[in-house]
Amino acid sequence: INIMAEQNKIYEPVYAVHKEKKWRCHECTFLNAELYMQCEICFTIKKSENIFNDHSNGEVLNKDFKENMNPEKKTFINFLKDAKFKLFSEISQQQNDSTDNTLQSKNNTPENNFLLNCSCNNEELNTDNSTDKCYKYLHRQRSLKSDQIRGKHEELAIEKWKDIVLFCKQAQIQFVDDSFPPSAKSLTFSSLPYDKVTYWLRPKEIFRSNTQTKWTMFRNPRPSDILQGTIGNCWFLSALAVVCERPELLEKIMVTREICDEGAYQIRICKNGKWIVVLVDDLLPCDANGQLVFSQAARNQLWVPIIEKAVAKSVGCYEALVAGRCIEGLQLLTGCPCECILLSNHMDDAEEDIVDKDLVWAKLLSSRNAGYLMGASCGGDITNQEAIDAYTKVGLHAQHAYSVLDIQQFGDNRLIRLRNPWGRGSWTGRWSDSSFLWTNELREMLNAHGSEEGVFWISLEDMIKYFDSVDVCKYRPDWTEVSIEGRFPSPNNNFGQACHVTVFNPTEIDITLFQESNRGSQKSSLATLDLLIGVYKATSGSSQPKPLKYITHSERKIKPSVLCNVFLDVGVYLIIPAAFNHWNSGVSLDGPPKYVLSIHSSKPILTDHIAMPRYSYSDSLFLLVEKHGKRHQGIPGVTCYYMSLKLAGLIVAAENRRSDVHLHVDCNCEESFNVVSTRGSLVTSDCLPPLSRQILTVLTQLEGTDGYSVSHKLKFRISPKNGYGSYGSHQHPLLLNGLSEIHNPRPL
Repeated sequence: INIMAEQNKIYEPVYAVHKEKKWRCHECTFLNAELYMQCEICFTIKKSENIFNDHSNGEVLNKDFKENMNPEKKTFINFLKDAKFKLFSEISQQQNDSTDNTLQSKNNTPENNFLLNCSCNNEELNTDNSTDKCYKYLHRQRSLKSDQIRGKHEELAIEKWKDIVLFCKQAQIQFVDDSFPPSAKSLTFSSLPYDKVTYWLRPKEIFRSNTQTKWTMFRNPRPSDILQGTIGNCWFLSALAVVCERPELLEKIMVTREICDEGAYQIRICKNGKWIVVLVDDLLPCDANGQLVFSQAARNQLWVPIIEKAVAKSVGCYEALVAGRCIEGLQLLTGCPCECILLSNHMDDAEEDIVDKDLVWAKLLSSRNAGYLMGASCGGDITNQEAIDAYTKVGLHAQHAYSVLDIQQFGDNRLIRLRNPWGRGSWTGRWSDSSFLWTNELREMLNAHGSEEGVFWISLEDMIKYFDSVDVCKYRPDWTEVSIEGRFPSPNNNFGQACHVTVFNPTEIDITLFQESNRGSQKSSLATLDLLIGVYKATSGSSQPKPLKYITHSERKIKPSVLCNVFLDVGVYLIIPAAFNHWNSGVSLDGPPKYVLSIHSSKPILTDHIAMPRYSYSDSLFLLVEKHGKRHQGIPGVTCYYMSLKLAGLIVAAENRRSDVHLHVDCNCEESFNVVSTRGSLVTSDCLPPLSRQILTVLTQLEGTDGYSVSHKLKFRISPKNGYGSYGSHQHPLLLNGLSEIHNPRPL
């Protein structure tokens, strides 16, 4: 693309001469065309050569230099900036649309993919299967506003849809999706018939009580239009009801917004952090009477069953939609970062995890004032019939999800307005529609008349008593986003990948780490891996950035996703996604586990997806436990750290600051329950050389649905020699299968 031609034809031949030559910026390492004397990304001046024959020390143009520049030169530089942003947006979007953003082809251009230093030798890097050993290419993206990304997705999807519609018209047939056929295969895991489904019918064939109202995609959609069917997918429908409160969000989900006579529809959803466009037909499961079996919308609207069918297709079948939490539905429908506000306490909660009512209320009010979307989970851990009956007596449904519509405070009364996605069944306790606590003025002000439609008010105290959590979806249309697909470090010398972030202006960032969900399989848990996000200040000016200073981290959880929120100043940072319970757990893996890192920011940022620099896992973990861990200090110059708070396990580390002795450490965690160790054993023995530190063990909860406990006993001593008759570190068990990336002693 000749970006100079539009501004001034005089630069066209210069560009033609230099377009093949490149120079690498010493600040951000980006490969620039020879023509550009200023880096396209960070605006740093090219070293030892300058188009203006001055100011060649490699520094960014300062104010005085810009002011002294003649107008012609100013115009040229400003044009480069404008053209750079335009071109980079287009390049980033093309990369977003690629089918595999993780492994880049060897034929990709060096401007956006270049070789990183790694543990593989040059011969390995030149082989065809070298990507199995090292993910060696850097993938660069600039965050874009969600509407920009959606526009490109829709443009490509609509072209495909037009081709299908044209073919159906010419063949005089209606579209049938053979990848999600109208058969038992699309209904259940076992592909056995679902007894309530007799026919698959198109909208015109479906029985409806009001035959005078024609089918339409939308008819001023309202949350009360949503009617749940015979499967337990209220987690999805409650999220859909919340989204329905914002009509602009609903339209963004539906790529096809009008009735299609050929029966082809496209829906855009965010599955496991990655945006996808799902194509479905309009053949819907019906019973023997020709009525819809699953979810539907009142007033002959088609958006509810079509979106439900698209989600069912994305996870394999309708049965896969059973059971879940509202937060999953909000992430799926909006792609926005979501967090969970816990309302209930558990017996094994630490003191720091006890629910603070005032803090919960402050978070709810803050979320309401920010315009975030919210949903609430009710009685999710209730299993016995007596407890379920107690919920039923007060008009609530255990193991159910509700939409949060409003939050208000009047005097000492803290009230939350909820909606049952079933469109019926309301709370009958304090502050219900029939409660004596209402005054006529307050009742009219808060419109307390919706119990027949499943809408009701409830106090914060009763909310905490009967509900488990409130899921908050941070919908901010003016923010930018970028998603990165990668793989976690794992045994057999796969060091995984990380994200290098360049921040140009102070910005707030929400980072969500997703793993591949088990929804669509018959596993009892939706999540398999423990997830942890670490954010670190990074070294600059290197193709192998290292974690330099701890900034923040997420909780470590065995959940489909975890969220980390942070404010970052101008600079370069390293985001390290981590998971541990697949190390030495005995579970066979089809390659290193995959992840998606979704980053939302208030200001545009630049991301580089890089191969994990050697020992970054170990260095980052030590920075974390050094900052937040508790300490054992019995010997001068020696410290042992341990950290378990909100970590779904335990991290134990040791530091030998002595230059004259070795440190011997025995760690015994045998009294721990339902955990797995990265070392493959709960008992370890290590010898640290002088001036070194080491991650001794990482324990992780093995199953997310069961309880766990962690315990450790440490014995450490110093000696002039390592006790093994040779210099250096020694470990038991031995550090095999890539464990050295986590557990090798590292120099201070």
